[in-house]
Amino acid sequence: MHNGQYNADLTPGDLKIERRQRPMPSEKELKARHSFPGPDDNRHIDKFIKQTRH
Repeated sequence: MHNGQYNADLTPGDLKIERRQRPMPSEKELKARHSFPGPDDNRHIDKFIKQTRH
């Protein structure tokens, strides 16, 4: 509850909101997810090339 009175014991660190943040996965784990396809797996470029050949 906010009562409008000044509290000298209150520091900026007490007011900050801490959010949980998961640690960054290792490089090995990221590569295992296949979430970053290589340059040869770009479906947009493949579609463009197929259209230009016809």
